[in-house]
Amino acid sequence: MGRIAVAFLLIAGVACRDNGKPGTDGSIDGIRPDMPSTLTLEISVTGCARDPAAGCDADGGAAPCCTGRPPLALSFAPLGSPELTRFRWTFGDGTPTSTERAPTHSYAYPGSYRVTLVGGGDGIGSTEPRVLNVVVERLPAGSPCDLDSQCGDDLTCLCAPGKGCAAAFIHGLCSAACDTAACGSGAVCAMTPGAAIGSATSAPRCLAACQTSAQCAAGSVCQTFPAGPTETTTPWTRGCLPLGAARDVGGSCRDAGGVLADGACAIGMCADLGALGVCSADCDAGRPCPLGTSCAALGGGRQVCLLSCVYDAECAGDPLMGCAPARPADSTQIATVCRPRACTSDAACAPSGRCGQDGVCVPR
Repeated sequence: MGRIAVAFLLIAGVACRDNGKPGTDGSIDGIRPDMPSTLTLEISVTGCARDPAAGCDADGGAAPCCTGRPPLALSFAPLGSPELTRFRWTFGDGTPTSTERAPTHSYAYPGSYRVTLVGGGDGIGSTEPRVLNVVVERLPAGSPCDLDSQCGDDLTCLCAPGKGCAAAFIHGLCSAACDTAACGSGAVCAMTPGAAIGSATSAPRCLAACQTSAQCAAGSVCQTFPAGPTETTTPWTRGCLPLGAARDVGGSCRDAGGVLADGACAIGMCADLGALGVCSADCDAGRPCPLGTSCAALGGGRQVCLLSCVYDAECAGDPLMGCAPARPADSTQIATVCRPRACTSDAACAPSGRCGQDGVCVPR
């Protein structure tokens, strides 16, 4: 959920207290008898959203509230009578008070925090404290995190910094194992590749559900994974992982040494196709392909899921691949997919490959 920048204002008449002569030690006190009997003070905050259902008023008070997810960075400002020139902010999390006019403050941990503001000035008394309740919510499955304590109940911060995961994990992800328990609303159970999550093998983990990358947190992309054991309606699912942690279906997957790297693919298999390898999966009548791909028959009776296409340019990432018709062995339906280019001589595959025995371009 994206953070909503909304300003909330608390306006109140504030009675001045007769504290005698103006203070000289920097404290907010002192009052002049000829000053007005009331002052106005407003609290303004940006970087959070108003959500009464989140329990902002759990203390029974009438103070306004704002909510957001960690790390919650807020900007505060006072608005009120021009006589108010000094301010004291308390943020409710044990950190030092601030006398800045418009401070910023960040809350790293979930919880409820009571922000207070006191205003004053030369020759006038300090105001009664004004209050704003800040509620920092726990993060749901799939949300970026840095600490376990930021995540919701039964979730941990998978691939937090220093946990040995793929370098793409600048932050971790709130997640849980889903080999026996479903992930709940807004999340899916996906077989995450071991190479991405610092494991020797793939493992079923809860990820944020998505259909497009626009539904993922900043820095993450929507990819296709084999469904975990608690997903019962489809063999494939779509979830969010940091960009670069794994290759999506159709992506290249040979490593720097030219070896096929199954662990680099979110879909679980690196097929020996083209110059760079293709993230794919075997398919047949009982094993359908993910959305956006078609089951294509290759030499030797093998069938794999390949990206659907219309133009050669859609397959331009691999010099030995092109957009061409393909027909599964058990079907009369023809689809166009990114598949190895047909050839009759090595010249048709130069300079990156040669013409193989099956009449398609293969690496040299």
